[in-house]
Amino acid sequence: MSAINNNQNMINSSKIIPMSPLEENNLIINYYIYNYIYGQFVICATDKGICYIGIGDVKEMLEELKKRYKYSIPVKKAIKHHETALFQINDPSIVNNITFHIKGTEFQLKVWNELLNISPGQTCSYKHIAEKIGKPKAVRAVANAIGQNPVAFLIPCHRVIRSDGTLGGYNWGLDVKKQRLEHESLI
Repeated sequence: MSAINNNQNMINSSKIIPMSPLEENNLIINYYIYNYIYGQFVICATDKGICYIGIGDVKEMLEELKKRYKYSIPVKKAIKHHETALFQINDPSIVNNITFHIKGTEFQLKVWNELLNISPGQTCSYKHIAEKIGKPKAVRAVANAIGQNPVAFLIPCHRVIRSDGTLGGYNWGLDVKKQRLEHESLI
């Protein structure tokens, strides 16, 4: 198992802007459906940044978007944030500089921020993430927060595996997790 990013050329400059409950009211979320080697996926963004990326059945992804951001207004429209996300998804070796605008608990946001430090081609354990956020006994809570990550690929929860080296779970399916890790290992 590899460690968190130690390569100075790959320093992640992505950032998460927490979305407040008030901010979500009537917030326009622009979404668009794209095809990729893993199947269909939807990229969603506010004017501030990416808020959701899902993989799989379009109807289910849009239902998940509405469930996560129930007070927002989804609008089918491709925007610049989508283009930035696609570029990063297609070539995860480039230096990240994506802004995310997502809601979550303080704990979830802390975990998701830590995930941004895992470089493409690298993996780490749930335990390692728990230690990095200063909660070494919260491995199960960390795993749960990782499972709630709203942004597939770009907040790289797929790079977290079990301490024994097995893949663990993945919201979008273990086949997708395995394929993505294999793709990134070639970079």
